[in-house]
Amino acid sequence: MLLCIDIGNTNVVMGLFEGDRLIGQARFATSNLKTADECGIQASHLVQMCHPLKQVEVDGVAISSVVPALTPWMIEMSRRYLSKEPVVVSSDLDMGLVLMVHNPREIGADRLANAVAAIKLYQGDCLIIDLGTATTFDVISGKGEYLGGAIAPGLETAAANLAQRAAQLFSVEITPPKNVIGKSTEECMKSGIFWGQVEMLNGMIVRIEEEYQAECTIVITGGYGKTLSQYIDREVVYNPDLTLIGLKLIYDGAR
Repeated sequence: MLLCIDIGNTNVVMGLFEGDRLIGQARFATSNLKTADECGIQASHLVQMCHPLKQVEVDGVAISSVVPALTPWMIEMSRRYLSKEPVVVSSDLDMGLVLMVHNPREIGADRLANAVAAIKLYQGDCLIIDLGTATTFDVISGKGEYLGGAIAPGLETAAANLAQRAAQLFSVEITPPKNVIGKSTEECMKSGIFWGQVEMLNGMIVRIEEEYQAECTIVITGGYGKTLSQYIDREVVYNPDLTLIGLKLIYDGAR
């Protein structure tokens, strides 16, 4: 079995593969994992949840991380708890991607994993939109070229920033509002945050395709992917497991 770990700014997602099948996954708050022991406990719980009555062995570990402070703990956990040297995703690995950007080392490991998965699953030109702490856009050519993209604040980030920086505003629950025209401060904030993100997504898709001069397969992933994908004007593919699948593909290629 392969344990894939995606360390994000808000959450850590662990996924367990048996062959090519993702048999289980778990999500933890990134802020709650501060030692190798804590990481090991969560990994053990996931394995036991998937195989409660068996003594099973994890054959390998793949890690993508955008939180440098937590990466060493996960590596130590893999070595100490699972006796495995993990594959840690970076632009230095040969992933079959041609990285056509100024500084490949600046590309987030999760974005690399997403790109590898999209090439394998969807082929052709792809625009990947990952809706998490940040909203990221990544353009992948049908030739396997990573062409670059864009980064914007995610829904929660925008909402938290607004509440923090405006003295008379406050935190609101992020849900699709019934109306665009709000009748209270809370309704106005919900409308601006949610519909503002929706219109940003639709506008960015148009601008990116105009500049790229081709129509892409729009691939949506990330924590808010399911909610927001319903409001995108174009037909989209929603794949919540894109990053984990990419991690597995990268691990398979690195063996």
